Amino acid sequence: MQASLQSSVRRFTGDIDEELALLYRGFRGGREELRERNTDRTVAERFEQYLQHANYPELVGAIYVADVDGGLSKLDEAGALVPSEWPPNLERVREQLRRRALERTRRPSPPIPPLFVSAGVPVISVPMATREAAWPGLSLSGYMLATIDVAALSETIFPELAERHFGVDYDVAVVDGKGDVVFATPKGELAIDTFDARGSLFALGPFGARPARREDRRRRPPEFGESSERPAPRSWSVFVRHRSGSLETAVASARIRNLAVSFGVVGLLAMSIALVAISTRRATELNDRKMEFVAGVSHELRTPVAVIRSAGQNLADRSVSDPAQVQRYGALIESEGRRLNDLVEQVLELAGIQSQKRRYRREPVAVETLVSDAVRDCDSLLKDGKVSVTTSVSPTGATLLGDPDALRRALANVIINAIKHGGEDNRIRVTAEQRGTSIAIAVTDQGPGIAADERDHLFEAFYRGRRARDRQIQGSGLGLSLVDHVVREHGGSVVVESTPGQGSRFTMTLPAAAGD
Repeated sequence: MQASLQSSVRRFTGDIDEELALLYRGFRGGREELRERNTDRTVAERFEQYLQHANYPELVGAIYVADVDGGLSKLDEAGALVPSEWPPNLERVREQLRRRALERTRRPSPPIPPLFVSAGVPVISVPMATREAAWPGLSLSGYMLATIDVAALSETIFPELAERHFGVDYDVAVVDGKGDVVFATPKGELAIDTFDARGSLFALGPFGARPARREDRRRRPPEFGESSERPAPRSWSVFVRHRSGSLETAVASARIRNLAVSFGVVGLLAMSIALVAISTRRATELNDRKMEFVAGVSHELRTPVAVIRSAGQNLADRSVSDPAQVQRYGALIESEGRRLNDLVEQVLELAGIQSQKRRYRREPVAVETLVSDAVRDCDSLLKDGKVSVTTSVSPTGATLLGDPDALRRALANVIINAIKHGGEDNRIRVTAEQRGTSIAIAVTDQGPGIAADERDHLFEAFYRGRRARDRQIQGSGLGLSLVDHVVREHGGSVVVESTPGQGSRFTMTLPAAAGD
C-alpha cells in the first residue's frame, strides 16, 4: 500500500510537471524563429500549438516577452504582443535583466532557471537569442515568460488529479512555498502534519525538457536569484494521508475485516461440509429404505401370487370338487387378487406422486360408505378373529368432496397399519365426526404405541420402525406416506398421537362438502 501510494503521488506531481515541460518545449522549439526577431508571430503560433496538445490549457495565466533592455510585452487575445507594465511577481526578473545589461563586459549573472517561483506564482522562462550582424554567434535578447494560474490549479486541476489518482480513500493537501494551503480535500489539511506520502511539485530539469529525477523532487523550484546549487528550505508540496488516519490504521482495520471474512468463509465451509455429511447420511438412509422397500414389495408380491397360483392349479387339476370348497378357493383368489391390486396401486400412486402427474377427482363421498369400504378392504387380515374393528360415524349422511378411491385406500392403509402393528387381541375403533366445516376420521388401536423418536419419520416414504424390522412384519413402508400425501392434496391434515404401551391414534381431518 505504501509503494502504491507513493507511486500515485509521483503520477500526481508528474502530470503537472509534464504539462509544464510541454509548455517549455513548445516555446523552446521556436528559437529558430525567435532568432529572426519574428517575435509576434512565433509566440502566438507556439502558444496556439501548445493549446492544441495541452491537457490543461487553463494552466497558463499570461504570456510575456521580456527584453534585456527592460522592456516587457504581453500576448493579448488577438495574438499580438503589446507593451505592458511589469507585474509585481516579475519585478525580480526585471532587476536581473538590468544587472545582466550592466555586466555585459564582466562575468554575466547566472541565467534565469526554466521554472522558478516568484512572489508565490510559478513562472516558466524560455531564453530568446538573436544573431548579431557583426558577430556570427548568438546573443541573449530576452526571455519568454509564462505565468501559471494558481486559481486554475487549486480550483480545477488539483481536484481532478486528486480524484483520479487517490479516489475517495485518501485526503490530499497542496501547500505552496510560503506554507499556505493552495488545495485540500475536506480533511486534507490534517495530512500536512500526519502524512503517509509526500511529493514536490514544479520540478523541471536544468534545461526544462523533462521532469527532474526523483531525488530532485525533494527540492522546491528556487526563488528567482537563488543559487540552484543550494537546497531550498521549502517548496510546493503535496501531502497525502489515508482517511482512516494512517496506512497503519487502514491495514489494521483491513486485517480485522479480512479475519472476520476468513472466519465467515471457514464457517460457511464447515456448514457446507456438515450439510454434505447430512445429505450423504440421508441419501444412505433413503437408499437403505429403498432396498428394504424392494425386498418388502418383492415378498408382498410373491405371497399373493403364490396363493393365487396354488389355488388356480388345484382348481385346474380338479383336485377340489366340493362346491363349498370351490367357493372358498374362489374367495381366496379374489381376496389375494385384491391384495395384489392394492400393492400395485400403492406403487403406481408413489410413481405418480414423484412424477407430479397424479391428479385426484373431486366428487361427493359419503363418510359412512368411505369407512365401510375401507374396513371391507381389510377383511382378509381380520379373518383369524384375533383383531376386531368397530366403526362409528356421526352424524349420518355427512359427505366429503374428493377422490373416493384415493380416500378409501388412504383410510384402509391406516387401518392395515393398526392391524399389523397393534399386536394380538387388538381392538381397533374407526370413528368419524363433524368438527365445524371439517370431518375428522380417527383410527384408534390398543397396540404397543410408537416411540417418540420415530413419530417424525412415520410419514416418510420407505420408512419402517424398529419394531417392524425386528419382528419382520410385512410391509412396504409406503402406506403412511401415501396417506399423508392424499390427505394434503385434499386440503386436510393427518396427525398421530401415541402413548407407549397404551396404543396410538391416527386422525385424518378433511374439509366437508359444501352442502354439509
